[in-house]
Amino acid sequence: KWNLDGYICLSASVVWGALGLVTVKWLVPLLMRLYLLVPAGLAHVLLWIFAILLVIDLLGTALTLGGLRYKLPRVDEVNNRLANLTLRMGLWIFDRTERRMRTKAPQLDLIRPKRTKSTVFAAGCSFYKIFLLFVIGAFLGDITETIFCRITAGYWMSRSSLVWGPFSIVWGLAIALVTQVLYKYKDRSAFWLFGMGTLLGGAYEYLCSVFTEIVFGAVFWDYSALPFNLGGRINLLYCFFWGLAAVAWFKVLFPPLDRLIESLPRRGGTILTWCLVVFMAVNMIVSSAALIRYDARLEGVTAQTSLDTLLDEHFDDSYMQRVYPKLVHMN
Repeated sequence: KWNLDGYICLSASVVWGALGLVTVKWLVPLLMRLYLLVPAGLAHVLLWIFAILLVIDLLGTALTLGGLRYKLPRVDEVNNRLANLTLRMGLWIFDRTERRMRTKAPQLDLIRPKRTKSTVFAAGCSFYKIFLLFVIGAFLGDITETIFCRITAGYWMSRSSLVWGPFSIVWGLAIALVTQVLYKYKDRSAFWLFGMGTLLGGAYEYLCSVFTEIVFGAVFWDYSALPFNLGGRINLLYCFFWGLAAVAWFKVLFPPLDRLIESLPRRGGTILTWCLVVFMAVNMIVSSAALIRYDARLEGVTAQTSLDTLLDEHFDDSYMQRVYPKLVHMN
């Protein structure tokens, strides 16, 4: 009862909320006090050990869920001693990971059924379609925000997330994620999509705000002046905008874009997608480096390396202020 296709339910969500309250109010302050009691050198060693164990655990879990355990060769088929030892170690990790997962979820099926290959490019909700929608969403989101700011503020301003091209990563990721998450519900009523878009969009925007502040030391938007805001990161009005965007996406924009992407020839569509993957990856890396260097310049840090000098030459303060006019530096 009160569940969404068995994925989430109201009672479990309430428990998660209560656990979050306990964690933020009491557990985190307690752990911080305990952390300060540990010598700095020992703390760094322990953090690295825990980080390595976490990576191994996550990697083992992901590969186990992917069914790799059943795709590896038999031990007696591997003659090379080093390869044999590596295989035995991998199987040992997979066996224990699978045993633990089956204990927690007895109904888990780790052998994936084989998928039938489609003759249509980017059929269903494949990687190619999701990535192309990410690029399209990033472009359309940037253009929409730019026009909206021109109408409301009275002047043009950049709303791009990247130093090259009109692309809003927040909107691109939102489109990609909402398509991936709600694809099977795309034919639901507009009211249902509005509600889910409002909730998911608010949570997504809040996480994006926290992430950019932690990583780049900057605030890209602030809703503190608007009513019903949460720490200036989100507010009720813009959450409703996310809901309306979800309805507009699935009811108006997604169907023709879906047909357009699937009409691309397989070879041409594949080449186009991977070219865009490379371009967007380079664009994100360069933009991140430029933002980090811009933040350092604002703190008075001079160029220490040739890369810093290169970034200062191509992405100086005036360039960054033009691309990110609403960016607020956090000391």
